[in-house]
Amino acid sequence: MNAEVLQMAPRESAQEQARQWIVRIDAGALDTPSRAELRAWLAADPLHAQLLDEHALLWSAASQAAFPAPNQPPRSAASSGWWGRPRWAGSLLSLAVVLAAGAGLYFNPGPVPEKQAQVPVSMSTARGQHEKLTLEDGSRMHLNTASAAQVALGDKWRRVVLDRGEGYFDVAKDPSRPFEVVAGHSIVRAVGTRFAVRRLDERRVEVTVFEGLVEVLRPATSPTSAPEPVIVRRQPLRLAAGQQALDAGDQIVLKTLAPEAMEQRLAWQQGRIVFDATPLPEAVEQVNRYSDRPLRLSGTALQSVKVSGAFSTQDVSVFLRSLEQGFGLHVEQGTDAVLITATPARR
Repeated sequence: MNAEVLQMAPRESAQEQARQWIVRIDAGALDTPSRAELRAWLAADPLHAQLLDEHALLWSAASQAAFPAPNQPPRSAASSGWWGRPRWAGSLLSLAVVLAAGAGLYFNPGPVPEKQAQVPVSMSTARGQHEKLTLEDGSRMHLNTASAAQVALGDKWRRVVLDRGEGYFDVAKDPSRPFEVVAGHSIVRAVGTRFAVRRLDERRVEVTVFEGLVEVLRPATSPTSAPEPVIVRRQPLRLAAGQQALDAGDQIVLKTLAPEAMEQRLAWQQGRIVFDATPLPEAVEQVNRYSDRPLRLSGTALQSVKVSGAFSTQDVSVFLRSLEQGFGLHVEQGTDAVLITATPARR
C-alpha cells in the first residue's frame, strides 16, 4: 500500500461558525448588534462570505419542501426529511448578500435551479444498522452505522450532505447534473461512479473510489499577499478506482489499496467487519462503531496485538470471545463500557 501526503492550508473552525450563523438567522431577524457581529465576521476573512453562501445554497431548497411528522422516517426517494422545515426561505440568500456588501466584500451565490426535481430526502441509521435508498435519478445510497444524510436533486445538480457517519454511493450517469457529496469541509464530486465517503470527525473525511473517477474539492482562502481579498478554490484532487484519500484539512493522505482491502472496506454491507493483521486499537475503534457500549483498552501491552478474522457487526460478543480465547486477554463487562486488559501471565 502506497501513501502520499499533500500539505494543505489550515481551515480551522470557519465551517462550524457558518453553520452557527445559519441557525441564528433561522431563529429570526437579527438585531443591530448581531448584524454588526456578522459583518465583522464576514470582513475577517473572504472565505467566510463564501461559506455563508454555500450553506444558504445547501438549504434554500430545503425551505421549499413540506416535511412529514418526526415519527414517519422515509424509506424511498418519494419520501422527505424528518428534521423539520427551516423557518427562513429565500430571504437568507438576500440577507447574506446585503451583509457581505456592507462589509466591503462580494461573493456570487451562483445559479439557483428554476425548479426542484425532487423534494429533499433525509435518512439516518441507528448504531449497528445500515440502510439502502434508491434516489429518483436511479442513484443508490447505502448508509452505514450511526449515519445521517440529506439529499436534494435539482435540474442542474445532485447533492448529498453527509451529516455524520459513512455512505456508499452508486451514482447514475448524468453528465449534465454532477453528483456531489458534502462532508464537513470536503466536497466529493462525480458524474457516474461508485465511491464511499466517511466522516471520521469534524475535520477528517475519508474518500474511497471503487469505480470511475471522483474529485475532492475544498474551498480555500487566497494567499495573504494578494492585494485584493479574492476568493479562490483549491485545485481539485482527482481519485481513480482503488485509491483512497484522507482529507484532514491541512493535508491530504493518498493511498492505493489492494483488491482485498477494497473488499474489506465494504464488508459492512453484509453485516461484517474484516480484519487482516489489524492492530488491536484500530480493530477496537472499528468495532466501537457498532457497539452500544464502548470497548476500551487498558495497558500498553495491547498496542502490539494484531487481529485477523471476520466478525458480525450485530454480535460484538463474538469479537470479545476471540480476544479471550485467541489472545488470552481479559474482558470485563461493565455497565457503561467493556474493559479489555492483558492477563497477568501476559504482563
